[in-house]
Amino acid sequence: MRKPVADFSGEKAMQPSGLQCVRCGEIFPPHPGAGPCLRCSGEINRPGILDLVFDEGIFRDGGAFERTLSSPCREAGLWAYESLLPVDPGKPHVTLGEGHTPLTTVPALASSVGIDSLHIKNECLNPTGSFKDRIAAMVVAKAQEAGARTMVLVSSGNMAVSAAAYGAVAGLKTIVIVSPSVSRERIVQIALYGATVVRVRGTSADRLALCLSAVERFGWYNANSPYNPYGPHGAKTISYEVFLQGGTEGFDWIISPVGFGCNIVGNWKGFEDLRRLGLIERLPRFAAVQTEGSPSLVRAFERGLREAVPGPQKTIAGGLSQIVTLNAVLALQALRETDGVAVAVTDEELLVSIPRLARKTGIYAEPSGVAALAGLYRLVRTGTIRKTDRVLLLISGSGLKDPLSPTTIKDIDLPEIDPSLEALEKNLPR
Repeated sequence: MRKPVADFSGEKAMQPSGLQCVRCGEIFPPHPGAGPCLRCSGEINRPGILDLVFDEGIFRDGGAFERTLSSPCREAGLWAYESLLPVDPGKPHVTLGEGHTPLTTVPALASSVGIDSLHIKNECLNPTGSFKDRIAAMVVAKAQEAGARTMVLVSSGNMAVSAAAYGAVAGLKTIVIVSPSVSRERIVQIALYGATVVRVRGTSADRLALCLSAVERFGWYNANSPYNPYGPHGAKTISYEVFLQGGTEGFDWIISPVGFGCNIVGNWKGFEDLRRLGLIERLPRFAAVQTEGSPSLVRAFERGLREAVPGPQKTIAGGLSQIVTLNAVLALQALRETDGVAVAVTDEELLVSIPRLARKTGIYAEPSGVAALAGLYRLVRTGTIRKTDRVLLLISGSGLKDPLSPTTIKDIDLPEIDPSLEALEKNLPR
């Protein structure tokens, strides 16, 4: 039975007591401008990500956590949950109306997959079209707390668009370092918000190294999540919404695409918050989905390792393309503590899943955004997910972000006809 829910609004925000390196364990004082651990920053593919530490007393105290919840204010965006977010209370925060995305039942898709219960959390409906708006809102809030004027990040596209949009409204100058392969459509979106786009050759590790050097040299704010330890705490609001929208029934599985790992880490932390508050008794099992062309986290999970395995970047899914899953230590912890799994799918499985999702649910997702569905098909085929399991898919990004991605639709013949019923009838599908 679900316990009374807390009113998350209008109370003192949840402040961390420290920032702990996931590699060496050293704890640093919390600071809005924190980046990776200085002791463990020497190797770009094994960064000392800092994890926020909270006193357990926060989860036992009264106030906001004891009162019954009324529906959070949609107009407040992410900040409807301010009392559970690591920000200075009472300060104005930039919101574009992010969050509060629908949780929908999709019986036709469930039937095609071969399971009884399937829901979708449609993150395509965030202001710039992806879940990264949640992370950008948090990162920009911390940049403002740090008194930053310029922020810099490396991105395959979605986080760059989000950071550019939120940075523009906050009055911050945004520098975005991208791969030369990033589509013109994404670059146009970034530039329209006024951000400076710099195309840099090399690998993702090369671009990250350049970015960190620029942070040190110019004093720019590090907006890279998970190098910025606050970013994933924007993503954890997905978990709060799933809880509020899901009624008394929890999910057996939550399936999430994984690039750098901030989505799955954020959701895990969100459900952990709810468990600590006594609002749920157990966490759902998490399934992480990557591609066979960029399987850094999957390789580590299969080998029982604690850190990700650097690998190739050969996938059409730009949001999942990385040499290494930077937030792997926490992502692997999330999988193992929830008895979860990690699975890699092919680009072909992504391409097939795009029209499947569109035609069964009306949702058009980019290749990265549809990865959870491709992973679900594979996990059902292997028997990992049973017919009776209750499953939630996180659809992370809109297909409108990358409309020229190579999908199966490009192979359809679209003839031109004369304006006559005879010509129309002749060209109708049989």
